[in-house]
Amino acid sequence: MNGIFRISRHLEPGRYRLRDVFPDIRTCGILSRIFADDKEIDEVVERIHVFVVDVPYEMFVNNDDGAINIGLTHLRKSSDEFLYLDIVHELCHVKQHRQGRDLYDRQKAYVDRETEIEAYRVNVEEARRIGMNEDAIRNYLRVSWITPEEHERLVRRLGVAERSASDA
Repeated sequence: MNGIFRISRHLEPGRYRLRDVFPDIRTCGILSRIFADDKEIDEVVERIHVFVVDVPYEMFVNNDDGAINIGLTHLRKSSDEFLYLDIVHELCHVKQHRQGRDLYDRQKAYVDRETEIEAYRVNVEEARRIGMNEDAIRNYLRVSWITPEEHERLVRRLGVAERSASDA
């Protein structure tokens, strides 16, 4: 994926348009899987703000206004594939936010929230399309705020293959 999807990694903390951070976002075919039509895609690309913030977290959508927040270290140091999949994931949440859905239902574990399952299903589909193997997808789904047991539950629910011998 290197070199195919441009990411503006050297932005300073501040407010940006989506295409300022991800200049190629409008050309990503996966957007037609997320949004209803070209009009909605254009509206999201033009209107969604991205805040680059100097905090330790990675990326999330603000449940109040639908803005995307990206941690500065994540923007600067994460792989192209992870950043690409993360923005796809967050754009799924933007769609859900536009539908009036609660992105952070605290009554369910993170890996059991329908909003997360929906977004991760799109991620897994897109990860396979860009050539990531099952081990790489499992690794992508391993996030710091879930337990190993929750990770395995998420992996199984999304139909990601079991670990290979080299991953065990």
